Amino acid sequence: MKKLLLSLVVLATLNACTTKETKNADATATATTQDPQTGTFTSLDEKSAKVKELLEAYAKNDTMVGHNLYVDTVQVLDLHANNQEGPNDATKVNPGGRSGQLLGDTFVHTLNTSITVTTGPNAIKTFVFANGDVITGYWGTLVGVGRYTKARNTVPLHLLIYWKGDKIVKMYRMWDPAPLKAEIAASQKK
Repeated sequence: MKKLLLSLVVLATLNACTTKETKNADATATATTQDPQTGTFTSLDEKSAKVKELLEAYAKNDTMVGHNLYVDTVQVLDLHANNQEGPNDATKVNPGGRSGQLLGDTFVHTLNTSITVTTGPNAIKTFVFANGDVITGYWGTLVGVGRYTKARNTVPLHLLIYWKGDKIVKMYRMWDPAPLKAEIAASQKK
């Protein structure tokens, strides 16, 4: 009797160890069909590398990388205080598309010197969603020395960059405009 019971336990254990569990795969498949915003992320992809190149070029006041990556009609939305409009408080789209964006980038360099950006590990990630959307996120810091105030300006900068193919079509930016506003005010005193 003991041998029969032991044989059944061993047989049940072997069966349990060789049967594939589908519960997690089924749950993931269900979640994907219910939530198109699921997907994967990486920092070792071509888009993350392009964003790093874009940020490093920005720090050097080199607009060619941006000119090559942005579509003419790129939408740039700055998520900071009092930059919303309409009944739903939607963030305003900055005017000018690519040329407006590059002009704004150059303007920051007229107000600051020695600009650097952090691009270290975990600063840039690209998200590939189940619905096909591709968005690169950046979480870092922009540092510069004010040309007029001589203050060291350290600004946390967060970006969400939306891609269509190999071009940037939209960018959300979240940053503190106070140091830039202080430099603009100081430049007017001369």
